[in-house]
Amino acid sequence: MLKSLPFTALVAALALGACNQADKTTDNEAVTVENAVAPDDSTLNDTPVVEDADDATAVTVAAVPKAAAGISAEDAAPLHDAGTIEDEIRDGRNVQRIRYGDGWAWTRGGKIVRTADRDGKEVAYFRAGESKPFFVQRGERSYAFQGGKPVRQFDDDGKAKAPDVGRAREANEAAEKAHDRREEAEKARDNPRGERGPGGKPSPTPSPTPDEHGRDRGGDHDRH
Repeated sequence: MLKSLPFTALVAALALGACNQADKTTDNEAVTVENAVAPDDSTLNDTPVVEDADDATAVTVAAVPKAAAGISAEDAAPLHDAGTIEDEIRDGRNVQRIRYGDGWAWTRGGKIVRTADRDGKEVAYFRAGESKPFFVQRGERSYAFQGGKPVRQFDDDGKAKAPDVGRAREANEAAEKAHDRREEAEKARDNPRGERGPGGKPSPTPSPTPDEHGRDRGGDHDRH
């Protein structure tokens, strides 16, 4: 009996370690995490690309924590709302993904609803049309916001508590970065691959110049 204790303890430790690892998910429900492409520089570039979910290669991102048993409905609400967006992205219904140098963004119905950094560890969820996130994930912690302020902190186990001063600062930093990523994604969507001029700027459309009689001088057909 004594000889089996070290092995039992090892199994327990391995199981605990597995439970403590941050969960991952993909943006395609038909692809497992093991078979997805790591969202790193190999799949990102400086030229934005807008992809349909059905055609894009799946990438991995941090999964939304599951609400712990016993927490209030109010505390569980942001987890539920973010999880719903996560499921809709994985289902691929009316979803497009924006791939650009600073990370990823997902749109549903033309509105950005999620952003992620290059490695998929900093993830933010937005209500359609809003520029500030209501839920952000950074490493092993997540934060819920109301009125632009962090009101709840979640660990990977889905337990909720009020963030202290240090965690509130971290939450605000994560939300600010998420806002910036969303703004960059909006610009990227407006200038996707094939629609950018030299230096990454949109190619201007020349306007015809009228002559003294009010006619456009735009072509060689007026020359004799």
